Amino acid sequence: MYTLSRASLTATVVVACSALLVGCASTAPTTESSTAPETSACNGVEVVVNFGVLDGTNSSQCIEIPGDSAKAIDVVHDAGFSTEGTATYGDAIVCRVNGLPSPTEPVVVPGQAEFTETCAGMPPANAYWALWQKSSDTASWDYAQAGLGDLTVKKGESLGFVFTTGDSTPTPVVE
Repeated sequence: MYTLSRASLTATVVVACSALLVGCASTAPTTESSTAPETSACNGVEVVVNFGVLDGTNSSQCIEIPGDSAKAIDVVHDAGFSTEGTATYGDAIVCRVNGLPSPTEPVVVPGQAEFTETCAGMPPANAYWALWQKSSDTASWDYAQAGLGDLTVKKGESLGFVFTTGDSTPTPVVE
């Protein structure tokens, strides 16, 4: 009989969830992107947050990093954004950015039942924070291939959060 330790089981769940997220990235709903590339004079890492239907202010910050790379979660926090993971998946899944969605106010997605985000597990497929990454100013946005807590970014790259609702997953927009 084979038994897993708690640490092995946790690692297995994180790997499985990461694989699910990568699989979701390849079969994700259609994305919306502009045809003109966005350019920036950022010599560090640009962090873009679009709140969508949530009551937050869209923002973009350029964060200088020491060295050539840094942990994405540190860069996001250095940009002034707070994040909260889920009870089940930790920082692999972002549940809240700057306290949104609120733990006490319902999330309203047209055509869906209202719900209040508890951050217990995986958010619903029609209302979640999508984590995007872009390798350069002229590159296209792609789903990040790791969770925020495990992702490393390099100078010249961009990170983006978009609160995604409905059937499409828009890419981040610098406003």
